[in-house]
Amino acid sequence: MKPIVIPGILYLILYPVLFASISFFISLPDLYLLVLAGIYAVTVLVILTIWLTAKSKRIAITGNTIIFRSLFGKRVLEPKDIRKTAFFWTKKNEEIVLIKAGKKVYYLTDHYFPYNELLTDLEEYIANHHIRSNLAAHYGLKEA
Repeated sequence: MKPIVIPGILYLILYPVLFASISFFISLPDLYLLVLAGIYAVTVLVILTIWLTAKSKRIAITGNTIIFRSLFGKRVLEPKDIRKTAFFWTKKNEEIVLIKAGKKVYYLTDHYFPYNELLTDLEEYIANHHIRSNLAAHYGLKEA
């Protein structure tokens, strides 16, 4: 979500300022101003929708399911749905979990709060349900 916040705010501020200054120096027809205002209104709605969706994402791991919730619905994953999980580190030393379920791929990062508890629950879930993963190699453990 961070990559969209700054450009989105800049766009929301600069777009009206830019076109107000252009329309001050150059007389634009009303139709052009109406079209430009419509484009601005639609993009504001899209930016707000993306922001609300990102802010509303939640994950819960309970018993036999992993539940991904957002503003637009929920997705329930059972152990039989999950093909593979992978744990890896980025160059910035951030831990990321990749979950492949069917044709969908889910990435879990530290943007999910509380991330440490989520990782602990996910590790237990993977071990209890024998899901294929690189968990042992990721933490330098020997597989049993």
